[in-house]
Amino acid sequence: MSKRDKQQYGAMDDMRPQASQGATLEPQEAGQGSFPVSTDDVYDAIVDEVDGKIRKRRRWTVVFVIALIVFLASITALGVLAFSYYQGQAKYGVVADVADVSGLDEANDRAFEGEALSPERIHVDWDALLAANPDTVAWLYMPNTAINYPVVKTVDNDYYLTHDFDGEAGWLANYGAIFMDYRNMADWSDSGYFIYGHHMRDGSMFADIVGLENQARFDEARTIYLLSPRGNFRLRTFALVHCAPDDALVTTEFVSGTEMRDYIQDKMDRSLVTCNDAIPADQMGKVFGFATCDSESWGRYILYAYVQDASDEDLKGEIGISTGKDGATGFVEEVELQDVSDKGSEASEDKKEQKNE
Repeated sequence: MSKRDKQQYGAMDDMRPQASQGATLEPQEAGQGSFPVSTDDVYDAIVDEVDGKIRKRRRWTVVFVIALIVFLASITALGVLAFSYYQGQAKYGVVADVADVSGLDEANDRAFEGEALSPERIHVDWDALLAANPDTVAWLYMPNTAINYPVVKTVDNDYYLTHDFDGEAGWLANYGAIFMDYRNMADWSDSGYFIYGHHMRDGSMFADIVGLENQARFDEARTIYLLSPRGNFRLRTFALVHCAPDDALVTTEFVSGTEMRDYIQDKMDRSLVTCNDAIPADQMGKVFGFATCDSESWGRYILYAYVQDASDEDLKGEIGISTGKDGATGFVEEVELQDVSDKGSEASEDKKEQKNE
């Protein structure tokens, strides 16, 4: 019993009726009943009532202390998480300074006016960026979004899920890095390219891709600039697909122009948004997919784009594509497609040998 409780019980002892042990208190007025009441019973009743109040107060004290601890822990965790987000963004801000990308402001202004900038007008300090991280293969910029990051590539699709551009792993907010599928060739010779990024709750990395399921937002951000040491692309988005994580959508090479056309048309048909100005599927020489996760489920969002312009004609892609005398672009005849397919198979074997080396 605590000192305070003893004092309370001591006070009750003073209040105890001065009567001999076992004495009874009779009702003072007639009609109030004739049951004798022991002074000990009265005393015990008072003690029980006070003891119950003390126990109740102690329970509420314990509940309050636990709630306070949980509240303080939550505030601390949120503060640390917010700092982690800030630190991650600040780090990529430093990387942007190192890259010294010029022309992005003009590209953003053009996009705001519904126009596009020639990819040749944008420049990156590749020497500085490659010195910072030799895994760098590109710089990705999407006007009217927060997407403005370096793109890296390594021997698997796991490392940069948990490691940022500097190779550091986040311990609370895991930024990772924007990275290219390890099966892609960094010389842009593949027909299909896939680039991945986390969907961060602070709106960074590839979080904006999820918001593009809103038609108005999709229409506001149709242009993507993909810059590389080999040359620059200006891409035009044409579809946004939501799929299960085990949906086999990653295709880096197509055996024929027909297969590539069918693949692209399928993504157009499955798109969450409408795109009426995209060129036909059989006129896309190369396709790009930008993938992120759906934080509300285990699904994935993939934003698809085709090459609208490139600083080098060789970057646009020619698999299954031919140009007629009138300058129109379309698929070649099946006989010629077979020849293209054979060449593509030989090129594929060469790439596999290079990767194995």
